[in-house]
Order: sequence, then structure tokens, then C-alpha cells
Amino acid sequence: MKLTRPLTKAELAKYWSERARYFEAADADLSQVTQMDSVGLAFLVQWSQALANTGKTLELRSPPAAFHSLAQLYGVGQLFTLTPNNPGSQHGSE
Repeated sequence: MKLTRPLTKAELAKYWSERARYFEAADADLSQVTQMDSVGLAFLVQWSQALANTGKTLELRSPPAAFHSLAQLYGVGQLFTLTPNNPGSQHGSE
């Protein structure tokens, strides 16, 4: 599932209204996500927990730098499988 909007409080209502579609996917391509805040991280945690109920783990591809600092701050990094950034990703080696 490719996310193209910021993962922020301002966008939460749109993401939440489409959560059934998102929560079915076991991977999230975040290469085009340019902004993320704690509300966006909380959405990813909810997504991860929904998948965990089916025995799956949410794979995040090319998360923005903000993900790493927020996940560390809140201690939720273990809820996700992280795939290294693709060559040419706009996030470089973050």
C-alpha cells in the first residue's frame, strides 16, 4: 500500500475513513510521505495491531526520518518490519 499524503494530525480523518482498506495490507510504502507526527505514528501502530490480530507484521518501506525518532521516543519500533530504502528514494539513507 503506497501512502502519498503526510502522516499527520491534519490528515488523520482521511486516513481513518479509509482504514479498512489500509489495515488489510501487510506493507506500507512510505517513500512519498514527507511529514509524520505522533498522530501519524499512532495510525501506523493501530494498523500494526490490526495485522497482529491476524498473525502478520506491518512492513514499512522507506519510512521518513521522523518515523525513526518517533518510534524510538515511544518505544514502538518492534511493532514493524523495516525494509531498507530503495536506491533513489527521496529519503536517501535515513
